[in-house]
Amino acid sequence: MVVGGEPELALLLHIFPEGVEELDGGYAVYAEDPPLGFDVIAVDDVAEGWEDGWRAFHHGVRVGRCWVGPPWEEPPQDAIAVVIDPGRAFGTGAHATTRLCLELLQDVESTSLLDVGCGSGVLSVAAAKLGFAPVSALDVDEVALEVTAANAAANAVTVDVVAQPVPSQLAVMNIALHVVERMLPELPAERAITSGYLERDEPRVEGWYRMERRVRDGWAADLLELRP
Repeated sequence: MVVGGEPELALLLHIFPEGVEELDGGYAVYAEDPPLGFDVIAVDDVAEGWEDGWRAFHHGVRVGRCWVGPPWEEPPQDAIAVVIDPGRAFGTGAHATTRLCLELLQDVESTSLLDVGCGSGVLSVAAAKLGFAPVSALDVDEVALEVTAANAAANAVTVDVVAQPVPSQLAVMNIALHVVERMLPELPAERAITSGYLERDEPRVEGWYRMERRVRDGWAADLLELRP
């Protein structure tokens, strides 16, 4: 079944351990019954053997200089390969908000970076491959931190998983709007790339000013700067 909305992938992992697939604009989850509390867009029967066939749903995507995809696909030779194993619970960069963040990361100076709500580590690993250092990954979900660490190791990059925000020149936050607005006032960073919300929305936090906005398929990402 396909569900709409903006749930965190790490949260969906706990709710639907049978499997979650990231789609452009939503998520597909595997469950015996329709999920309560979610906007169900479509329900389909799953054929036997999906445990082996689910990989067909995951394909690599090209975003600027980067290619983000699963380990069973061959990345283009001219791309910076960010190989993310989604298991059955995390996405590989297909969602519009992830792409928008990746676009902005490629257009800013490579500095120290904090990935807030790192999920599977797509943005953390991509940042490290783009030359950001040091890169720190933060998430309230221990599974997300474990997956991020594993994906960083598989990509041969250094990403520090942390339990608290650490001072960084740039933060990236691909999370829900209300979380972005709650965390920005105490974020130990000078600039932030934020996403996870619709084009009609935008963070409104005193002291933070928008420098740039990108939109895709009704979603948005912003480059913000903290000013006195």
